Amino acid sequence: MRKRKTYIVVAVLLVAIVGMMGLAIGCGSSGDSGGGTSASPTDTAAISGSAMERATAILGHEPTGLALDIVTKGEVVVANDSNYAPQSSVDPVTKEVVGFDVDVAKGMAEILGLGIKWEHPAWETIPGGLNNGRYDVSIGSMTITPERQQTLNFSDPYYFASGQIFVKKGGTQITGVADLAGKTVGVGAATTYYDYLKKDGGPIVKTYATDLDAFPDLLNGNLDFVMTAGPTGQQAILEGKPMEFSGKPLYYEDLGMAVKKGETDWTALLTYTVQQMHENGALTEMSKQWYNGIDLTVKQ
Repeated sequence: MRKRKTYIVVAVLLVAIVGMMGLAIGCGSSGDSGGGTSASPTDTAAISGSAMERATAILGHEPTGLALDIVTKGEVVVANDSNYAPQSSVDPVTKEVVGFDVDVAKGMAEILGLGIKWEHPAWETIPGGLNNGRYDVSIGSMTITPERQQTLNFSDPYYFASGQIFVKKGGTQITGVADLAGKTVGVGAATTYYDYLKKDGGPIVKTYATDLDAFPDLLNGNLDFVMTAGPTGQQAILEGKPMEFSGKPLYYEDLGMAVKKGETDWTALLTYTVQQMHENGALTEMSKQWYNGIDLTVKQ
């Protein structure tokens, strides 16, 4: 897991807060919520009060910048790709957006005492939208990369996923990226999968608005392979698409919440919520629910 300066700052501040205010920072098992009842997936016993009071307690000072704007209005604008099951998709019955990333966003908002306004933009527009103020945070499985860190801030990782090749059922099993040379591989636009394959230079890379949009072309023979997150392809297989894993994962990556560059207080608040959900087991519970019993919150 990548350790950030904000992680250390928040940890030090929390120690001071506990000593001065007697706040019971939640951690450990779900049976340890403090009131004799089981902790919820996002136990807020650690802090309470208004969004401003919570943010001040976490930071050790009144929030500044974007964090101040968010807690003042009491609502956070979350950018999220709603066509990326099981991370996020629209329930056909309720018409509500559901999934792992959705539950993570709800957990974050609950801890900070905020409401959520959802936005579902095209994936490649999200970094620009964060920096021009259209969205307050991206909670949509964005990989933390050195390139993205030049223009965005990231929370600590909330889970880890594989970069995996998929093929039509009965198709070629690869042993490595070299086997993709000259083959047409579908990926989501502006994804780490695109960057990885283009850097290698061997495959013919075809982009789609989102990874899932490439699956139909794979199944109708217009693509040789698709590259996406292992859990995303697995979900498609479970839903009946005649696809299969091709070889082992090519790599694993850290996924975090992304925000406008330079917003240190807002980043620290988000990192706090990630730490809390790791410690109280909420992220593990969410992962097992959405990823068929697999805990992707532990780095491979």
